[in-house]
Amino acid sequence: MPAAMPTPCTVVDRVRTARDPNCMSSGGCYTFYPRQSSGASMWTNTGFSSFNGGTLSIRRPFSRGLSFDFNYTLSHAIDNGGGPEAGGGTHAGIMLNPFDYRAFRGSSDFDIRHNVNANALYELPFGKGKALFSNAPGWANQIVGGWQLSTIMRYRSGLPTAIAYTGLWPTNFSFNTIAYPVDPNYSSAIGFNEFGNPSVFSSVGEAANWKPMYPGEVGARAPIRLDDLINFDMAVAKAFVMPWEGHRIQFRAEAFNAFNNVTFLNANLDANSPSNFGQFNTAGPPRVMQFALRYEF
Repeated sequence: MPAAMPTPCTVVDRVRTARDPNCMSSGGCYTFYPRQSSGASMWTNTGFSSFNGGTLSIRRPFSRGLSFDFNYTLSHAIDNGGGPEAGGGTHAGIMLNPFDYRAFRGSSDFDIRHNVNANALYELPFGKGKALFSNAPGWANQIVGGWQLSTIMRYRSGLPTAIAYTGLWPTNFSFNTIAYPVDPNYSSAIGFNEFGNPSVFSSVGEAANWKPMYPGEVGARAPIRLDDLINFDMAVAKAFVMPWEGHRIQFRAEAFNAFNNVTFLNANLDANSPSNFGQFNTAGPPRVMQFALRYEF
């Protein structure tokens, strides 16, 4: 049966009229298709995956006012379809071609090729026992001594994803079509399109290069990468010793996403919606700052 045939037959099956038997078909409603569902879902253990990676770590324990950790992971996760635990619900991980379980094999939806995280703690060299102002009187040491800077940094490369082509259902009504590129030499890089909007593609016209899969096909797996993520959280802390033993006041100033780095989210990747194809719709949270005073005794 041609790919477009099931849709009009299903519509005729369900269209109501004012005349008996209240359906377009003389045989009554749901003559061509049963009304229970468009597809019968089932669980199977035909999924498979692999993960290969290596991590480089450099650490310095606290010494002379400085400590840090640096970790870099290079890895590649591969599977034949994302699972429901990835957040896609019942139809996540659906086998697009039940006759070839390897057809959709490729980079996993959660594949992070490059992952970096680091943290550092630095005690400023001011005040008694430090390189600068080591002979400062007590009142001056309360002002310049004991300041600490700390930071946590994270970077990860963009996650892979597929291009959709909505409005068509080549197998059943459980999922829309996944697109494939007509010209495999397409280019995608996070930047701005002709309207000045953040986008995966340089032009919304790139939608014309993506066509819907046919029945029995699976489209292109992970053909593009989304925006990467970079974030710095920073804090400044200082403890003021009180005249009473065991009493002190701690001051903290913290900034999350301290440099206000922008991570673009929720790109329109529907090739059947060319007016804003590739454009991002939202961004990650901006800088947030908080301040605190704590009295310890």
